[in-house]
Amino acid sequence: MKKSVLSLLIATAIFFQSGVTSAQEKGGKRSPSTAMITQFMKQLEKAELPEEMSAKVKETFAKVAEEVSSKRTAIGITADMLKKRTEAQKTAREEGKKQKEAQAAVEAAMGLTAEQLTVFKETETMLSKVRVEIGKMLTPEQMAKLPENAQGAFKEKVGKGKKAAQ
Repeated sequence: MKKSVLSLLIATAIFFQSGVTSAQEKGGKRSPSTAMITQFMKQLEKAELPEEMSAKVKETFAKVAEEVSSKRTAIGITADMLKKRTEAQKTAREEGKKQKEAQAAVEAAMGLTAEQLTVFKETETMLSKVRVEIGKMLTPEQMAKLPENAQGAFKEKVGKGKKAAQ
C-alpha cells in the first residue's frame, strides 16, 4: 500500500512538473498555472468527460493552480527546483526507497529553504485536495477509464484516519 501511494505521488508530481518545465523552457509562453491546467486536463482525457463537465473540472482546478503557481513564484520556487524534484523522485523510486526516505531525498535535492519547503508542502496539499474534489465529480465509469496509477490521485487517502484513531 505504501509503495503504491509513493508511486502515485511520484507519478503525479512528475506529471505536473513536466508541464511547468516545458512551458518555461519554451520561453515562458505559457504561465506555470496554464501549463498545470493543460497537463491535468490531459490526464483526464481517457475519462472522456462531457464538454460541460470538462469545463467545470477545468474551472475547479484552475482556481487552485493559479494560487499554487503564484505562491510558488512569490517564494522563489523555480522550474529548476521542480526539475530536481522530478529527478530525485525517479532515483528514489528506482532505489526502492520507502516513502519517508524518498521524501527526505527529494527535499534535499530541491535545495529549498525552510520557508520554501513550508510553501511547497502547503501547495502540494492544495493540489491533492483539489484532485480528490474532482475525483468526487467523476462517475465510477469515468474513473475506471483512467490509468490505474492515476486513479489513486483522485481518491481520498484511507490511511490518515487510522493513524489519528490509534
